[in-house]
Amino acid sequence: MRYNIISYLVGDGIKNIAKNKKSTVTAITIMVVTMLTVGICIVIGENVNAILGKMEEEYPLEIFLKDDITVSEKENLENEIRNIEYVNPNITYITKEEAYHKALEKVGKDTVMIAGYNENNHPFPPSFIITFTNLEKVDEVATQIEALDNVTGTTREDQKDNTKSLTRLDRNVNIALFAIGGLLVIFSIIIIGNTIKLTVHARRKEISIMKYVGATNNFIRAPFVVEGIIIGLISSLISLLALAGLYVWIKNNIIGNGLENWLNGLGVSSGLKLLDFSQMFTQITLIFLAMGIGIGVFGSIRSMRKYLKV
Repeated sequence: MRYNIISYLVGDGIKNIAKNKKSTVTAITIMVVTMLTVGICIVIGENVNAILGKMEEEYPLEIFLKDDITVSEKENLENEIRNIEYVNPNITYITKEEAYHKALEKVGKDTVMIAGYNENNHPFPPSFIITFTNLEKVDEVATQIEALDNVTGTTREDQKDNTKSLTRLDRNVNIALFAIGGLLVIFSIIIIGNTIKLTVHARRKEISIMKYVGATNNFIRAPFVVEGIIIGLISSLISLLALAGLYVWIKNNIIGNGLENWLNGLGVSSGLKLLDFSQMFTQITLIFLAMGIGIGVFGSIRSMRKYLKV
């Protein structure tokens, strides 16, 4: 008996979709557009977070040391720096000779800056290069390091604008994407509810008769909820396939090289790239299913309140 009731309710929901093709297509179109936009927000946010997370591990701060620092002083200073919060434990030491060759690579042999100097006679000091676990703490860490013995300065001022831009970008992107996603979900619920309401309105007499003969609200509501779930599932599948195709195409043909050039300009490892869609697939699938089913069910329930008050 219970099986027959469930079969009837599910079957009736499917029939509603077949009967109201225009409203179904409209609902699916609206949900797909909404999910695609939310999906784009998700992949942008995930890539920004992933890139910034990687940059936190690789973004360098150079710490200049006194020319006459001894081996023991260098080792003690390195341990002090390593024990500072937000500093990654892997610290690179650049000798005076290596500093000279780095300057050669950066400015070239024929510049005024290098002219007259050689590996044994130049003004470039030895240094440590450190990275961070949190880019927002660069100033705090640099202040602590600059107060240590045998430290003559850091590249903090040169890199301040870049680090502030990166952390501000992360914060602003997440806020904007959350706001856009929330507004789209609300908009979609309203539109889907109004679309399903047209179907409910067309069957208002049937609903009234069912109420009078003793049908419960849940029994009357169930086919429309099933309709909302099916519309949500179809929309989720279409959105997932469309987003995957769009993302792969944009990654391979538009953004990939430009992103790598931008990161190189910031002095960050060229190994940083956009995430593969497979890395976000599970998360996006679950979000789309939750959105599709949630919007479909909520929109259906919301649109029926008026007609169940008999």
